[in-house]
Parts: sequence; C-alpha cells; structure tokens
Amino acid sequence: MQLFYSPDIQKSLYLDENDSKHCIRVLRKEKGDTIHVVDGKGNFYECLIADPNPKKCQLSISGVQEEFQKPSRKIHVAICPTKNADRIEYFVEKSVEIGISTLSFIKTTNSVQRKVNLDRITKIAVSAMKQSIKAYLPEIHEITDFGRFIAGDLKGQKLIAHLNDFSEPIQNKTIEQEVILLIGPEGDFTPEEIGLAIEKGFNPVSLGNSRLRTETAGVVGVSVLNLL
Repeated sequence: MQLFYSPDIQKSLYLDENDSKHCIRVLRKEKGDTIHVVDGKGNFYECLIADPNPKKCQLSISGVQEEFQKPSRKIHVAICPTKNADRIEYFVEKSVEIGISTLSFIKTTNSVQRKVNLDRITKIAVSAMKQSIKAYLPEIHEITDFGRFIAGDLKGQKLIAHLNDFSEPIQNKTIEQEVILLIGPEGDFTPEEIGLAIEKGFNPVSLGNSRLRTETAGVVGVSVLNLL
C-alpha cells in the first residue's frame, strides 16, 4: 500500500507538489483512482482523485478511519543528537517505524553536536510514517538544554537510560501509559546530570549489559517500550 501525507487534507483536499508528482507521474494514477492519505493526527483517508494534476493533485474524500492503529502507549524520547547526522537520522527513521509519540533533542555537558536540522528530521519522520503504514506523526521539538528540559512540565513516567550498578533493567519496570526516556550523548550523562535528573523524578534504567551507541540505545529503548 502506498500512503500519501496531507496534514490539512480536510481543508485543502490537495496533495503537495512532491506527493502529487509521485502519485501522477510515477504511480500513473488517474482521475477516479483510489489512493490512501494520512494527516499525521491519526486519521486514515480513502480518497478519489478528482484532478490528476502532477503539481497539485485534487482529491475527494470517500471514507476515513479515525485513530488508525492508535498506539497503546505514548512514548516520548529525549535524545542527544550525534556528531554524525546520519546516525541520529537513522534513529528517527527507525523509532517512527517502531512507534513513538514525541521526539525531543537535548544538549548536555558531553554533547558534541548541538544543532539539528528539524526540516530534514521532519521529512525523515514523514517518510518513515508513510513507509510503515502509520497515521500518527510524532511531535518533534527543537533542541534544548538538559537542565531546562527536565525542569519542564513533563507528563508521564520518567526514565533515564544509564548503565550503572543502581540502574534497574528496563524490562523489570512496570511501564505506564505515558513514558519519557532520556538518552545521553556518546560521552554519556555526567554524574551531576544523573543526580539532577533523579531529583526531578527520573528513575535510572539500563537497556542491557552492553555499552550502546546513542542511536542504538534510542532504537532499543523505543522497541522495548513498545513491547512491554
């Protein structure tokens, strides 16, 4: 199944230029053909092509499934961007395919990369959403300082991934319906950051006995939280 993305489909009834071109010129869809569109908010639309314009394909909605494959748990991951942009982009792609509700980027003492290209990150997330036949696009937030982030109004169970003697294996935790998981940089969180997070209500958890790369830890964390 080929999915298209239109965040305001109920108002616009159009595909954007990229999706229009792919739909009409690549897939050779014609007037009256049925296609499927998601809005990133949980709605899955069955649409008919009204005007097969390769720059602005016009649609009519013939049906809609609300809360299509609604996630059973809201998972919010706050992760430090990696020095190599390809690695954090890999994490974004895989986490969206697996299932994530909110994605935040954080700067810590040991962070090397302190910027992210949110436009590119969003495009990767949209592509992963369509590829994995999902109707929910995660909320994606600008990068912010670690201290400011953990002091914010955060909802849900708070976990911080850290390989230490006092970290409880994540699979041993009873996971709530809303959960926030902090993933540190390649140099890990500092002891001061761990202590500050604990003061703010975060519980240290381990993702196994191996020392993982940042993007690997993120993918493992999202996978486990979707399975528990």
